[in-house]
Amino acid sequence: MMNKIILCLKHLLIVMVLIVQLQATAAIKLPALIGNNMVLQQNSIINVWGWADVGETITVRASWQTDSLVAITDSAGNWFTTIKTPVAGGPYTMMLSGRDDTISIENIMMGEVWVCSGQSNMEFTMRGLGGWCNYKPEIRDEVSKGDFSDVRLFTLQKDTSALPLTDCKGNWLTADTATVNDFSATAWFFGSELNRKLGVPIGLIVAAWGGTPAEVWTPVESIRAEAGLGFYLSHFNGSEWWPGTPGVLYNAMIHPLLNYTIKGAIWYQGESNRLDANLYPALMNTMITSWRKNWGLGDFPFYFVQIAPYSDSEAFSGALLREAQLKCLSIPNTGMAVTLDIAGDITDVHPKNKLDVGKRLALWALNKTYGEQTGCFSGPVFQEMKITGNAIVLSFQYTDGGLKLRHTKQNNFIIAGEDRVFYPAKVNIEGSSLIISSPHVKKPVAVRYAFTNTSEATLFNGAGLPASSFHTDNWDIITGQAVLSAVFDTAIKTLTYQLSSNARETDIFYDFDKQAGHNGCRYQHPIAVKKPCFLYATLARDGYFSGQWSRWKIITNKAAGSKITYQSAFSERYTGGGHIALVDGITASENFADGSWQGFEGNDLDIVIDLGRVIKVKEVSCNFLSDNHAWIFLPGMVTAEVSEDGSAFRKIGENDIRAGKEMEAVSIRKLIFRVKGNIRFIHIKAKNQGVCPSWHPGAGEKSWLFVDEIVVK
Repeated sequence: MMNKIILCLKHLLIVMVLIVQLQATAAIKLPALIGNNMVLQQNSIINVWGWADVGETITVRASWQTDSLVAITDSAGNWFTTIKTPVAGGPYTMMLSGRDDTISIENIMMGEVWVCSGQSNMEFTMRGLGGWCNYKPEIRDEVSKGDFSDVRLFTLQKDTSALPLTDCKGNWLTADTATVNDFSATAWFFGSELNRKLGVPIGLIVAAWGGTPAEVWTPVESIRAEAGLGFYLSHFNGSEWWPGTPGVLYNAMIHPLLNYTIKGAIWYQGESNRLDANLYPALMNTMITSWRKNWGLGDFPFYFVQIAPYSDSEAFSGALLREAQLKCLSIPNTGMAVTLDIAGDITDVHPKNKLDVGKRLALWALNKTYGEQTGCFSGPVFQEMKITGNAIVLSFQYTDGGLKLRHTKQNNFIIAGEDRVFYPAKVNIEGSSLIISSPHVKKPVAVRYAFTNTSEATLFNGAGLPASSFHTDNWDIITGQAVLSAVFDTAIKTLTYQLSSNARETDIFYDFDKQAGHNGCRYQHPIAVKKPCFLYATLARDGYFSGQWSRWKIITNKAAGSKITYQSAFSERYTGGGHIALVDGITASENFADGSWQGFEGNDLDIVIDLGRVIKVKEVSCNFLSDNHAWIFLPGMVTAEVSEDGSAFRKIGENDIRAGKEMEAVSIRKLIFRVKGNIRFIHIKAKNQGVCPSWHPGAGEKSWLFVDEIVVK
């Protein structure tokens, strides 16, 4: 009897589980994009879709129309219908009913919907860029007063996929000071400007991921279909922080949006494709064309941001990427916001001024998409060059209000003859043209404007919008640069210096305390440096110089080439030159990527330097870098000890660098410890902060400690 009871209970349990499963699957499921607070594209036929049981009837009732709509779930569990939206306004509601389930969606607005995508400069939030304090108080006040309550915000959660996904994670939020603070700053200033000028609700959908190259946002089958893009199928451009496989972000963060009707897209990306700039126009054309085809909305507007000046270690890489972005204007219905004038700190790839970025993108949309006559929407764009005697005449588009030249020390125009040697140019303005000349160039053939990684804008139109960088020549540009490394010859106990480059078929020329040229020395063997100096080096190919010089400050150091014992390892990404990096005589600059800094990710610095013999020492000094934008922080307590025998150490000083206020700008902090005695061993410890502080965009992630030359006098 007991066995029968147990058997019956088992059967009952199975039936109950089946009933619960049936009830669970009977629920209507909607994509994350369809929910409370959403903005639907006005005056359009939009899609409403979701999932339910096979064969289930879904009824859709929208408060802006009298008739209900019916959809039948197909064999795969998908249902789909379309509905016409009215002119901008709201709020509205929508009710979806199935066999056993009803969903009510509230606070729906009709307006303009834009997708906002790219890498970190699109992803960076107001908070991540320092918060509201970067902008005038009235900008925050407008938000707190509810002036933008009908601007709605949707941020996709980061995700990757090898196959196209049908849904994403995220939800619509109304705009207030808290939600805007944690939203894309670029997208916000673009959308709020549209809202202000058009007077309609704006929906902003952010799909962005810092560090990502454009190929991950492009369908992989579209890349495969283009013979010229095969490079991306065999070259991985990712890291531990961002994906680099073609198509994986298109699949996970763009494909789920394709059913949602949009007006257009804005794009802020490019830094991670600076080393393949020659392929970038074709890649962008493929990406934009694929998005438009798969959305099925025609050639919707696509407006993008040109990258700002940045001190990249690869010569001309930024300038060439900006040129590639300029070429993307040939893609139909595109526009470009130039940012040559807003870099601020050129060591930071993330300009804080996203207000002007957003407004410049909005200028394109207001004029080209919405037909608003708001004045000029683009900075001057180079159009044509003519040689007239000993001068070159340049003409431009978008010169409304005339051309304006703003500069202090230099105008960033250079001119060259057939020898390809560029000289600073004299610039005269005549209407919408520039007359470029130089007394050093009698027969000019080429002009370049702001064509380096760090050149900033000097040419504007009457509307105050900057011109893009450009060059008129088609000459070979050497993108590599000379690299300096130290080698210690243990036999003669002397440091020598080697120059190298990864640029193809190039010679290296160098000189001391002046820029190298034809009169410089062609590098053939290691260089001996006998006194403090600046060492300059440049590359040449086929007799023509690159026009870019590398410079290093070399000092004398009693510890030069000494053996260093590390208690914790330095990062393989920032070796500074290896185990003699801290005593190689090469001093680092404020650029953390200059190759001379030695980095410790999350680890403390703990080293012992063996001078090889007991010598008389007056002082020991060391340098630490602060660059919060790159997650590099000053250490905490730094202690220095010395010893004659390596066993008995005496403390010569300690310093808690971070006892003061953390420095916002990039800077180098030098510590000096007095010795006044005979020593052989030096023990230096510096406490890494460990993780980025709570106010930092990388809060909780490992922080970096960067150290350079430890000098013994």
